[in-house]
Amino acid sequence: MSKYREIDVKKQRNMTWGETFHLCIRGVKHRLLRSVLTLAVVVLAVAFFMFLLSESMIVQTTGKGVASEISENRVGQVTFTRMLEQATELITVRRLATASILNDEKALKEFATVTEMDVAAVSALAKKAYDERTYLDWFDNIPSGRRLVLVHKNFGRDAIEFALEDRTRFFEDLAPMIDLRVPGKKEGLAKFFEGYKPYRSELTAFNNKWNEKIVVAREKMQAAKGDFQGTDEAWIIQATEEQRIALQKDFAAVGFAFTADDMKVMYEQFAEAALYDRMFAVLSSQELREIWAKEFRETQRSSAEDKFKQFSDKRAIKLMTERGFTEAELQQIQARTKKLGTLTTLERKLSGVVSLDNTKGGLSGRQIFLLSISFVVCMVGITNAMLMSITERFREIATMKCLGATDRYILLQFMMEAGLQGFFGGILGVVIGFVISILRGSISYGSYMWTYWSTSGMLLCAFASLLAGVALAILASVHPSWSASRMAPMEAMRVE
Repeated sequence: MSKYREIDVKKQRNMTWGETFHLCIRGVKHRLLRSVLTLAVVVLAVAFFMFLLSESMIVQTTGKGVASEISENRVGQVTFTRMLEQATELITVRRLATASILNDEKALKEFATVTEMDVAAVSALAKKAYDERTYLDWFDNIPSGRRLVLVHKNFGRDAIEFALEDRTRFFEDLAPMIDLRVPGKKEGLAKFFEGYKPYRSELTAFNNKWNEKIVVAREKMQAAKGDFQGTDEAWIIQATEEQRIALQKDFAAVGFAFTADDMKVMYEQFAEAALYDRMFAVLSSQELREIWAKEFRETQRSSAEDKFKQFSDKRAIKLMTERGFTEAELQQIQARTKKLGTLTTLERKLSGVVSLDNTKGGLSGRQIFLLSISFVVCMVGITNAMLMSITERFREIATMKCLGATDRYILLQFMMEAGLQGFFGGILGVVIGFVISILRGSISYGSYMWTYWSTSGMLLCAFASLLAGVALAILASVHPSWSASRMAPMEAMRVE
């Protein structure tokens, strides 16, 4: 009989992902209070992040929708002005820059057709116009003291021309102003200066070609009017459909992107505007003002705009029908006044917070700063909660190591546990942030929020917020988990 006993060491069994996941769930349940505290920190951070993103999404979509509606209500007059009035270079710069920002292929093609230029050349010119508009805004918004140093008392193009006279001096004066943000940095500004004069020559040639076609369009308008002595808009209102279609074809022949449908919209908007002006004149007359004040017992006489809102009242209907207006016309103007009033209010409310190019994703500098601070505080809170949780589990860690758990497995377990808390906390935070942003958006923008609702954009916000919550929890748990995994079993056992 051998004096040595044979020891059979079997291969260590590794736990599966499912068993590890189940162990994490049991750990969370066992330390429910500590887990809830960690979860609460994640929920608050993700809810704040989701609120900022979703509110920004609502503001951008609603703002662009409102701007589009306002533009559609003015499209007749804007189109008419574009085809019949000479454009200054700055107006052309604004039109080209807008087409470049929106990548408006229809507008760019119209510019190319009217001026008989290549579309690619017009697109390149539009990008340069966007750069000019960007730098014009930048020069005009420089604080007065610094602008006085850089370009003296010059504004607009005069400021650019002044800087070009002595670029070396300009950049020497600009160098100490390190906190003055320059679009495209100093290299971009230097490149803009380098190509400014050739660009101005190209822009002048483009503008001259455009205005030459405006003269041709003006002649066609005069030929269509014949002996008619009223305004162009008045002629379009009283003209027959055949005359309007003939004029539309004349404009299209010049090169303008002007269809029969565009002419129909123009006619309808001009007719509505004429009806509005006629009603306004009647309501502003001394006779009707006195009758209206007596009929409605007004202590303070209302304006014509206020009277439009009362067109559903039987007394108002009676007074206006006696003066040749129909009930349908009254309802049309009342609806128009109400809609324009709402759009104007929303436009003022959204002014300055909606960007056409949306280069910063809609978040303001202040929002980004608040978000960064909240994430730092959240990460510190989660790290602290994880450290406290791991401190309470030193004996558990020692036992697991004695049973054969590797450093890698313990690290994986704790990070998986943190990831689970981040996931479930992220879901709850997304829901809370979403609900708050919806409530605020409904109060601020009413039905317009739902009219221009972007489901894909909101889902993207939710995904980004949830991903941020999980990443935040895992990153915050890295150091505590790594420290726990590196502990020696005997060292962990000694901890009370």
